[in-house]
Amino acid sequence: MSQKILTWHRKIFDNISRQYAEQRLPHAILLSQRMSENAFFLAKSLAQLFQCSNPQLNNEGYLEACDLCSSCKKVKEFTHLDVHYFFPIIKRKNKTCSDDYFQEWIEYLRSYRGIIDLNSWIRFIDSANSQAIISAEDCDKIVNIAQDSSYEGKYKIFIIWEMERLFHAAAPKLLKIIEEPPAKTLFVGITDHLEQVLSTIRSRMQIIQIPTPTPEESLEILNDFFDIEKDEAKRLVFTYGNNLPRIVDNIHTDKMPIAISDFFIKWMRLSFQLKAHELLDLAIEFNSLGRDIQKITLSQCLNYLDAIWLINHNIPTQLILNELDEKILMILKIY
Repeated sequence: MSQKILTWHRKIFDNISRQYAEQRLPHAILLSQRMSENAFFLAKSLAQLFQCSNPQLNNEGYLEACDLCSSCKKVKEFTHLDVHYFFPIIKRKNKTCSDDYFQEWIEYLRSYRGIIDLNSWIRFIDSANSQAIISAEDCDKIVNIAQDSSYEGKYKIFIIWEMERLFHAAAPKLLKIIEEPPAKTLFVGITDHLEQVLSTIRSRMQIIQIPTPTPEESLEILNDFFDIEKDEAKRLVFTYGNNLPRIVDNIHTDKMPIAISDFFIKWMRLSFQLKAHELLDLAIEFNSLGRDIQKITLSQCLNYLDAIWLINHNIPTQLILNELDEKILMILKIY
């Protein structure tokens, strides 16, 4: 048995595994994603390898975690004492740091199978209208833990999710510990917006850009992790622009209040018929939707427009279309 590595993470994982085997592992890594690449899953996979008591060579000759030892099981269950998670929170009277949200965090990760994004996390803790930050208290905790000895004698690993959310006034506290950490201390940061991470933090970490999964890879994850049938998985991949965290969030919340295909058809027909008053009514209806629903709807409409243009120009498309989508595009291509 070997650990689960997402296929689009494989090359990066193997490169870092080789560095680990050659004892030239960087002490601070910053995984940069655009949203749908699931860098947190990769960070946890790396933590499992680094803490594994009995790593094994895979068929390509790279080390992987055995997936069986006590350390592997602890990392998988989020109970390893030397793997520390820090993430954006909503500061409340009795909740000021990541530890205070740890039970909700673990429940969220298990429910979403590690396919996560900030929007779904904030909704999970019922704080959709609040600004999430990695707090000053968390920055202090990182420094203090890094200076302590490890509990199990291997690495102390800090997984810092959404590093652009570091409270700017407190972030300088981390500069020295990231630049010159104690022995066997590793930082794995994750960001959706690399340009928003403080330049003084970025310059102290090795930046790794995570590739985007193909639609076929997303279909495989939806089937393997969530037992979703192929046709339904195709619909979700197309509807949500191959954004796995957004798809998984929809699976858990079932929150789409409109049929996007019906909205798109109505929008296009009213536009080409120049029916301004009806378009205004449609805009008012659209404005009543939440921001996340608006983003999803517009993303799907852009996918439809893209597919229509490609079909009209006889250009092959890699967009995964189900039978309903194909019918919609045939209806609208005359426009």
